[in-house]
Formats: sequence, structure tokens, C-alpha cells
Amino acid sequence: MKKKSIIIITIACAAVLGILYGIWHGYAASTRIAFVNYQAIALGQIGKANDNSFVKISELPVENLDKAGSYDMVFVNGMGLRITEEQREALAKAAENGTPVLTTAATNPQNHIVSVDSVDAVFMQQYLAGGKANYRNLLRYVRKFIDGKKLFTETPGDPVVPASSLIYYPDDNDGLNFGSVAEYEAFLKKQGKWHDSAPHIILTGQMGVPDSLVAALERTGNIVYPVNVIQQFIMRGHADSVAPSAMINMAHGRMGDNVVEYLERNNITLFSPLNVNRMYDEWMEDKMGMNGGFLSQSVVTPEIDGAVRPFVLFAHFEGKDGLPYVDVIPGRLDEFVQTVNNYNSLRTKPNKDKKVAVFYFKGPGQNALVAEGMEVAPSLFNMLKRLKAEGYTVDNLPANAAELEKIINENGKNFNSYAAGAKADFVKEHNPVLVGIKEYNDWCAQAMSADMRAEIDAVDGAFPGHGLSDSNGNAAIARVQFGNVVLIPQTAAGIGDDDFKIVHGTDVAPPHSYVASYLWARYGFGADALMHFGAHGSLEFTPRKQVALGSNDWSDRLVGTMPHFYVYSTTNVGEAMIAKRRSYAGVINYLTPPFMESNVRGIYKNLTDAIAAYNKATTRNDSVSAAKIVKKFTVELGIHRELRLDSTASAAYTPDDILRIETYAEELANEKITGALYILGEPYSTEHITGTVEAMTIDPVAYSLHKLNGGKGNISTYRDRARALVRGNVAIDDAAVCRIAGISAAELDSARAILSAIEGSKDMLSRMMVMGAMMPARKDASTAKIAERRAPAKAHAMIPGMSADKALEMAKKMGAGEDAIKKMEAAMKRKGSGITGASAHGSKPATGKEFSKEEIEFALAVSEVEKALANVGVYRDELTASPAKELGSIVNALNGGFITPTSGGDPVQNPNILPTGRNMFAVNAEETPSAVAWEKGKTLADNTLAMYRKSHNDSVPRKVSYTLWSSEFIETEGATIAQVLYMLGVEPVRDPFGRVTDLRLIPSESLGRSRIDVVVQTSGQLRDLAASRLFLISKAVKMAADAKDDIYPNYVSEGVIESEHHLVESGIPPAEARELSTARVFGGANGSYGSGIQGMVEAGDRWENESEIAETYMNNMGAIYGSEEDWEKMREHAFEAALTRTDVVVQPRQSNTWGALSLDHVYEFMGGMNLAVRNVTGKDPEAYLSDYRNRNNVRMQEVKEAIGVESRTTILNPSYIKEKMKGGSGDASKFADIVRNTYGWNVMKPDVIDNELWDDIYDTYVADKHNLGTKDYFKSVNPAAIQEITAVMLETARKGMWEASPEQLSQLAELHTEIVEEFGPACSGFVCDNAKLRDFISSKVNKESADKYRNAVAEVRAEAVNGNDGMVMKKETLSSANSVNTVNGIIVGVAVIVALIAFGVIIRRRRKMNNR
Repeated sequence: MKKKSIIIITIACAAVLGILYGIWHGYAASTRIAFVNYQAIALGQIGKANDNSFVKISELPVENLDKAGSYDMVFVNGMGLRITEEQREALAKAAENGTPVLTTAATNPQNHIVSVDSVDAVFMQQYLAGGKANYRNLLRYVRKFIDGKKLFTETPGDPVVPASSLIYYPDDNDGLNFGSVAEYEAFLKKQGKWHDSAPHIILTGQMGVPDSLVAALERTGNIVYPVNVIQQFIMRGHADSVAPSAMINMAHGRMGDNVVEYLERNNITLFSPLNVNRMYDEWMEDKMGMNGGFLSQSVVTPEIDGAVRPFVLFAHFEGKDGLPYVDVIPGRLDEFVQTVNNYNSLRTKPNKDKKVAVFYFKGPGQNALVAEGMEVAPSLFNMLKRLKAEGYTVDNLPANAAELEKIINENGKNFNSYAAGAKADFVKEHNPVLVGIKEYNDWCAQAMSADMRAEIDAVDGAFPGHGLSDSNGNAAIARVQFGNVVLIPQTAAGIGDDDFKIVHGTDVAPPHSYVASYLWARYGFGADALMHFGAHGSLEFTPRKQVALGSNDWSDRLVGTMPHFYVYSTTNVGEAMIAKRRSYAGVINYLTPPFMESNVRGIYKNLTDAIAAYNKATTRNDSVSAAKIVKKFTVELGIHRELRLDSTASAAYTPDDILRIETYAEELANEKITGALYILGEPYSTEHITGTVEAMTIDPVAYSLHKLNGGKGNISTYRDRARALVRGNVAIDDAAVCRIAGISAAELDSARAILSAIEGSKDMLSRMMVMGAMMPARKDASTAKIAERRAPAKAHAMIPGMSADKALEMAKKMGAGEDAIKKMEAAMKRKGSGITGASAHGSKPATGKEFSKEEIEFALAVSEVEKALANVGVYRDELTASPAKELGSIVNALNGGFITPTSGGDPVQNPNILPTGRNMFAVNAEETPSAVAWEKGKTLADNTLAMYRKSHNDSVPRKVSYTLWSSEFIETEGATIAQVLYMLGVEPVRDPFGRVTDLRLIPSESLGRSRIDVVVQTSGQLRDLAASRLFLISKAVKMAADAKDDIYPNYVSEGVIESEHHLVESGIPPAEARELSTARVFGGANGSYGSGIQGMVEAGDRWENESEIAETYMNNMGAIYGSEEDWEKMREHAFEAALTRTDVVVQPRQSNTWGALSLDHVYEFMGGMNLAVRNVTGKDPEAYLSDYRNRNNVRMQEVKEAIGVESRTTILNPSYIKEKMKGGSGDASKFADIVRNTYGWNVMKPDVIDNELWDDIYDTYVADKHNLGTKDYFKSVNPAAIQEITAVMLETARKGMWEASPEQLSQLAELHTEIVEEFGPACSGFVCDNAKLRDFISSKVNKESADKYRNAVAEVRAEAVNGNDGMVMKKETLSSANSVNTVNGIIVGVAVIVALIAFGVIIRRRRKMNNR
């Protein structure tokens, strides 16, 4: 009985508890509200508005949408929401099962998921308009009416729809709003915040918190106008009454062309401080800093508006309620405000009082000043003259550029680490600035943390370190000062011998000398502005975050608050972006050297005549005879070697061979070469303007007409016609375009419509946001009233937010393609409600219309004819005006003015860069590969396979290696990435805004071939600009490897298996080997920007076997960059495994200003990859260039053939040499550069450099077979260049790569030692830092010459030389000293890291205690 009572009581208690729980749950339990895709700014405000502890707010990541059903209400911000179909279905399922869901502002109609009654939707949407009262009432509304709780709730108030306002003023509640400028200014005066002489600053954008920023700006004497909608503010004329001196945009996307026009018209600098859009601690630990869509919206698109200083100012922090909120990052607000004030100061400070620090780049010792495509000394002189004319204090400026160059060469030198004697003499004799340890430490304390200061000691030892210094322990800074303008050589950003690694990024702090030069400019000299002159220096390549820098990043600390401007080559837009984002530079682009014809047609006249005779032959006998004559001239000219044809006299070439020879000869005749280096401020000659305009227009017209005519006929015929049209100044209207192109008016309209649709898909999201901001508020909108609210008729259930017809119509308008529309229709039929489906793919623009390859090519061809012929006069005028505009832009920038934005590239490849003197921007990586780039990429991939098949018995390559470079990526909009994807048999999927957000497999039947494996190496610059594209490639590899039911062999799958096998054999555990087997994207270790092997390659006495270089290359370029999780990870043997089975190496070439010989990075990356593959696979891969230079005729070209064209039209071409000899020391250096790069190719891929090429170089520059006076030229213009040329040639012979005759070696050695004796050692690495080469040279001259030569070099190196045998008595101990420093650096570095971790823990604990 007792037991039964206990059971009854227990059941009763349980029932009571159940009833109580049910009552509690139904009437009083907490209301759980989730927010999806809401910005932390909004979440923080909602959290602050919450005054009810029974309302629990959570941020629900899209990855956890399967948990949506556990909440009482889910709010979804549909603006820019990116979710997978699975995530979308999870959210729809929760809505269908009764979870209240409200999606607002859905920019993708597929995401418009709503399950609340329309009555509730109206109330909640009005509450979501923002403001503390609205947010508080929103939460009350949800608890009372949506969740239905009866207890611990309050009746919400009516929504407050804010009146339309122009300007607001942030305060603790909902802010103050003003309908006019006059009303706002009256408020400021009443509050005592008005000052008649104060600068006016417009603040706009929504990605930061304005209160702290406004307060700090006001505190430093500014009047701030916080504007709600900047487009309306400008369009309605209010901005004109403000007369601002600066604009600050807390950006997320573009403001639009109208705003840019306003900024340009009123000459107002635009700043774009960054919100990292993530938790502060996460950002601090992230090596990337920022990537993907947020990088595009926060950095890339604001740059298109002309924004500068992407300075991180805001981050997310965790509040007491667990929600993120946005706040300024401690310590950075004051710096940003001071930066803005410093730019504004340039607007008002008299020019005579402004101080400008100009950093230039110069080779070591006697080597010339360097800038890409620019003759530096006369360019500097022209700028200094202009500044003096503008009233700057430029005292004691010499009379001409030659005198300035002489002064710089004497007093502004750089030194390699081994030139100890030369450094000591310089400090004694040339009056450098001396910086003592006390002031250096004071400057460091102002500029950086104590930990960063300690890092410098760890790397460089105690101050003054390894750089220039005097005997009293002071650092010495070389400089040339003219009153208030100082010229400073940029020293090496690291210590050691590897110059390239030093310049393009190191994994350690820069040395004392480097830091001291910037801190002296800032604090000692007191610069009002910092300038880097010429592309490029090294500041932007110093270590740490790749973008969105913080206070532990070196360039962020060294630039400080100084306004920074960078005079940069228009051709190098990729690296210019790094300068903008990592050193906060406003870029001012300058012209390339002028373009001219190669003038080699006469050299090959006999060959071209023979080919013409062959083409006219009518009988077989005549054809055979003519073919043999063609072969005779081909072999005599050595062209057979470059085309890899036989030289047997008895056998005639085939028709295909002769066609290749004819194409090659045509290319030689029409190759675009550049004249003497450009001088800033000096217009091209009339002849050079004509040559450049014709280079810009003839080929586009010729190839377009050829394409429009079905590709019929020889291209030379179309060139002749195009040349006549360009020179004839034909008036261009629609009728003329139709007549010339051979098309109808309807076809012209169609071509324009196609291009308009394709262009319209670019940056669509930003343009929609601008359009949305411009839309006037609805006048008929009424505020919902709680008292009038009617109860919903039914419980929450999934309901369509719009009708099916309306959803489909909206989807079509917003760009969903046919596949997506069909899937949406199917989903609607299947479920009856809700919207799901896939996005548009392939080359669909945002119109929803998919254009075929033929349609795109037709439209581009018509456009090229129209654009080129219509702009002949415009191009001529803009080329003429550009030099003056460049100087004017520099002056305007130093006056705190706006630098107009522009795209980049050379004028032949991208005429839109004219006029120069503008601030370059990049492409939005999220939209790449573009529709046009996709078609080009497919064409080039097919060409690659065809070329390989032709030389490999119709077999296809198993794996192709690709190099990704930033400038090519920007200028082609991702065409090489398109090649990679298409090789894998994968195609891009675009969202309704034209962004490539996903991929899909191309069915095997459609692909029609095997899936080809790939391996990708990325430059550091591309890595920084387009990390999300690297992630896409990694995803594509895995998709292709997993492809099922292919009807052709899957070389990707086979390659993954081979990589795994290789890794296991190398000792990697099987599980790890499987994980690494799909790794295919690699780049520089430690976030570096180069391979680090050039110094090693060129130090021929420090390696004996090419495998040593290959191993170094694979180590330095072996970091994995395929995902955020594995970003920059070094995994042993991973790169080596990825290189197995590689049959082809591909390198992009997009600029008309450089080639494989003239740009060292080609042999570095392409040659380095080739050497690595050869050492892994045991065979030399094919090496092809993706040639994008002619945008109307992209093609693949074997690198040996490209080197043949370049050498014949440049370094061996008398016309080219004569033109370059008209230039200065920089042009002379370019000859040496080409010879040095030829040596580099000889090391990396010997079969592309023939012995005969070295003989030709010898005959041209040493024997002077063209009677150009080369020896006297080099002696008078740049003795260092001929020292370099002769040293490189002798080293090539010493290493056994050139079979030089004894006479050649003797002549080279005598010339080299003669120049060294007369002018002193120039002291590049070849000249002064190769002991074996010095011995080799000494052995080729008489003893007297050898002794003088040895003594001259030893003096520079501060080495004692035994007079009897010339032996160097002092050991070269630099490398061992560096090893000690490295060990010490590691010890100190570990200590620093431990201290940082401890410090971080303390700070984090305090932040949590004090939070909000």
C-alpha cells in the first residue's frame, strides 16, 4: 500500500511538474531569436536595445541553418546572402515545420523564405528600419505576438519610421536627424562645435561605428557631416554647400560614378577605413587579413571610386550577451584621424614649408637607379624642377639631370652586405645623416610596439646592426637633400645575400638601417608627405598580413600617418595593388616607353621572298625546289633552332613547317618593341606617338576584320588594310563601321547589346546597392499601429513571400539563367511553396541570356574595329597630354587632392589607361573568370593540348603546371584561372550578380577529352589579391578527381593516386598522404612574394648541381594555399608529389613591354618550375607561354620560340640597340638585365638558349659587329652595365653553359678588367661576390692586370690581398655570421612569442571583464 502511494504521489508530482513546465514553456520561458547574415553593427545595436532577460538573441551562421528549427523566431538578412542549396533547403524545412522565418532584402529570389503572416511581416520589417526604440519593440513584438508568451513581456510600441534625413549626428539613443545642411550647421553652432576655419569632412557608409570617429575628428578641429545617403546628398547639391576637404566612406561596395565625378570635380580625397568584419582576435591571428567577398566590397570596389588608405579601424568584439558588436580597434582611431588631418594639412600648408621625402630604388655600388620602364634620374629632375616652380623649397638643385644623377651616385648609394670597405669609405666621405641610438629608440617607441623593436635586434643584432654606420655606433642614412625635399635610396629590407628575397618579402623584421631611414624621414626630417618613385621598392613587400594590416605589420608602422604617394608603372597594375593595400599609397601611374616597329623586315627579306615564291609555286617540282630554298635561308639565319626544325639540306620542309616559318617571320616583322626608357614629364616624339598609336590600333582592327571575314586570307593583308585605315583618319559613324566591318546595322546593334549585357554583369551587386540608395522613400508608406493589429488567421507555416510568377520574373530580371529558372519551377511544383535551385553558370551575364563563344567573339571584333578607328585622334592627344598630367597629378596629390582612378596595363593591351597620372585599381576577383576570360581560357587550353599532341604522337599531357600572376589576372580578368578550370573539366557557376561562387563538372561527353591534372604556383601578389580563386581551384581539383562515369581517362584521379603513392614512399603516413594528395596550389613560404632563388642562381660559385637549385625552389615555393584552413602551410614533400606526372609548364605573358628575356621573373617562376619538374620526373617538360598581348589573338607559344623572337628583335637588333643608346644609364642597364636573364634561362632550361645566342651577344656587344660604338657607349653612360655583361658571359662559360672560344674568353676578361680598373668595381654579385669567377677572370689576363683587378675588388670588400700571388687573405665569413644571427633571432623570437601570448591572455581577460 505504501509502495502504491509512493507511485501515485510520484506520478502526481510528475504530472504537476509537467503541467507547470507546460505552463512555463507556453507562458514564460525564454524566447530564442536567431539572426542570420546580419552585420555585427546591427546585431550589436539589437543587443543593446534588449531590456528583457527572457529574450535570448543568437547569431546563427549559415553553416548551422539545420539548427534553425530550434529557435522561436529566425530573421534572415537576404542582402548578399550566399548559401548552398542544402542550407537553403534546411531553412525552408524549418519554415515549413512551423518555425517563424522572415527574410528581408533578398537580393537572390531563391533565398526569399517567409513563414510569418503578412501582418506580422509588416510590423517586423518596419521595426527593422533601425533605431534603439524600434529594435526594443521588435524583440517585444516577437515575444508577445510571434512566440505567444504571456509573462515577462510588454506590449510593444508602434514602429517609428524615421523621417527622411540628409544628415545625422550620432548620440547614445537613436541619433539626431537633420533635413538640411543649414539645420545641421545651426545645431553644431548651438552645441559649440562650429569653427569658421575648420576643415569640413563628409562621413558616409555603414560599415563602422560613427560615434567614436566623429568625436575624434571633432576633437582634432574638424567639422564632420555624417551623411545618410551620399548619392542623394551630392545629386541634390547639398555637398556643394558643405565644400568638404575630405570624404570618409565606411565602405561596403561602390558609391558610383556620380560620386567619383563629384570627387574629381571638387578635388576631394576619399578615405576608406576598414571594418575587418570578424572578431578582433580572429583577425589578429589571420595571416591573410581579409579575403573573398568582403575583400571585394571593402577594398577592391572602393578603389574603383578612387579611395585611398584601406586602414583597419573597426573590428567585432564579443559583448556580455555573447553577441558581436562593432567598435574601433584600440590605438588605431587616433592614427587614422591624424592621417586624415595630415592629408588636409597638405591643402592649406604653403608649398614653401612642405617637406617631402622621396625614396628611390638603386642597384648596389655603381649600378644605375632603377624603375620599371622609367629613366629615373631625369625623371626625378623634372619632378624637382616642377616642385620648385610650384613654390617648394628646393635648394641647390643642379642645372641638369646629368648633374643630379652624378650627385645621387656619389651621395645616395646602396651597398651589398659584402662591400664592407666601400661602406666605410662612404660614411667617412659623403656626409650621410647620423642617427644615434637614443633618438632611434625614441622614434621606435612612437612608431611601434616594444616587441617589434625587439624583433629588429633579433634579426640584425644590436643597433646599428649590419647597415651603414660610423665608428661611434650611429646608423648612417645615405641621402641627397635639396632644401625641403630629400631623396633617399631604399636599402635592403633584410640582411644576407639573396637580393630578390630581401626585396619581395622576408619572414623576419627589416634591419635597423631600413627602419631608421623611414623613421628619420618621419620624425627626424619631419616629412609632410612620403613618396616612392618608380616601380618598385620593397616597403609593400615587408612581412605579415597580406591586406587589412594591423599595428604589428611593418609597412603599417613605417608609413605611419604620413600621406603616401607612389609613382608607379602603368604596366604593373598587380604589384601596384600591393603598394596601395600594404603601404597605403595613392598611386600615380606613368607611361611606358614608346612603342615602335622592330625594323627587322630587311634582315629577313631573302627568307620572306623565298616563302612568297613557295606560295606562288604551281607544280610539285617548283614547290619542292622553293621549299629547299626556304630551308636554306631558315638554317642560315638559325631560325630552325628556335622552331626545333631539322637542318638537313637534302630534305625539304613540309607545308606545315613552312607555314610555321612564315608565321615566325611575320611575327618578327610586326613585333612591338619599345624605345628608350620613358622620362617623366617629357612627351614622346611625334614619331614615337605615331608608332605607339599604330601599335594600339592596327592589330585590333586587322585581327577583328580577319575574324569577321571568317578567318579567311593572310593576316598581313588585313594589317595592310588596317594600317591604311588608321593612317587615313577615317571618319567613324555607324555607317562607316558597318561598311568597314562588312556587317548590317542590325548586326552592329546586336554586337553592342551583347557587350552591354556582358559589361552590365560586372560589379552588379555594388551597382544595385547604389541604385537602391538613390531610390526615393515611398511617400505612401504608413506606420503600422499596434492598436489596429489583427491576429493572424493561422499558425506560422511556410508561405511564399511572393507569388511563383513574381518570383520567377524577379529571378529573370536579376540574372538567374535558364537552368536556375527550370530548377526553381521544378521546386515550386514539387513543394508548392518555397524557392530553391541552382545559380547560373558558364558565361551567362547578369541578364540571364547565355551567349555563345561565336556571339561573344563577333561582338568583341565589331567593338574593336569601332573603338580603335574612332579613337586614333583621342589616343594621340592623350599620349601627348599624359606627361604633363603625371607631373600635375603629383603636384595635386601633394596638395591633398584627389587622384582620379583608372584601370592598368600597357596602352597597347589596354588603351583605357590613357591619360596617365591616375590611381590604378584592380578587377573584382569574385567575378573572375569573366565571361570573356572563360572563352579565352578555353581556347588557350585547347591550343595547349593541340600543340602537345602535335609533338607527342597525338597523346595529351597528363598534368599541366600553371603560374598565376597578379597583373595578368587583373588585365585578362582571370583567363589563366579559366585555363586551369577548363583543363580539369570544370566550369564556373555564377550567382545573379555575375560573381563566380561555385563550380560544376562539365560532363565527360560534353568535354570530349580526358580531364587533365594541374598544379598551380601563385605569385605572392596574386595570392594577396585573389585568395578565393585559389580556393576555387582546389575545389575544382577535388571535383575532377572524384568525377564518376567519365568516358575518357581521368588524369586528375590518376594524378591524385600517384601523388599519394609518392608521399607514402617518401615516408608520409598514409592518412596524411591521402589528405595531401589533392594539394595543387602552392606559393612562397612564409607569405613571401618571390621564390628566393634568383640570388642563388646568379651566385654560380655557391652551387654545382642544378638539383640544389631545384630543391631550394621547391622548398621556397612549397607552401600550400588551397584553403583557409591550410593557408600557407608547409608540408614536407607535398609540392614534390604534386609535380609528379607534369608534362607541360605554362606561364602567362600579357604585357607588350617585357618578354621571357627582359623580365627576370619569367625565368624565376617558369624556369624554376621547369627545373623542379625536371628534377622530380627526370624529364624536361614542354614550356609554353600563354600570350595575351594581342587581346584579339590570344595564343600559346613555345618559350624557345618566344625567346628567339625577343632576342632577334631586341638585344640583337641594331635598330633597337640604337634607340636604347639614345637613353641614359637605365637603358644601358637593360642590356645587362637581358644578358643576366639569358644566363638564368641557361641554368633553368638549357635547351632554350643555344650556344649561338651567346656568340651573337658577344659579337654584338664585345666585338661590336654592327659598328655601334658599344664600348665607348657603356664607358660614357654606364660602365657598371658592361662590367655586368662581361662578368655574366664569363660566368656562363666558366659553368660550362657556353662553349666560348679561347679568344672570346680572353677578349671578355680583358674588357672586364679594363673597365674595373678605369671605373672601379660596380659591385653587383657577379662582379664582386663570386670568388670562383674572379679567379677565372684573373686566369684569362696577364698577371699585372690580374693583380690590379684583384686589388680593386678586394678594396671594396675590405679584404687584404697578398701581393705575391693575389690570394685573398680575409675569409668570407658573412654566411657564418648570418647563421649566428639566425640562431640568436630564433631564440629571441621564441621569447617574444611567449611574451606576446602571455600579454594577449591578460588583455583578453581584462577585455572580457570590462566589456560593455
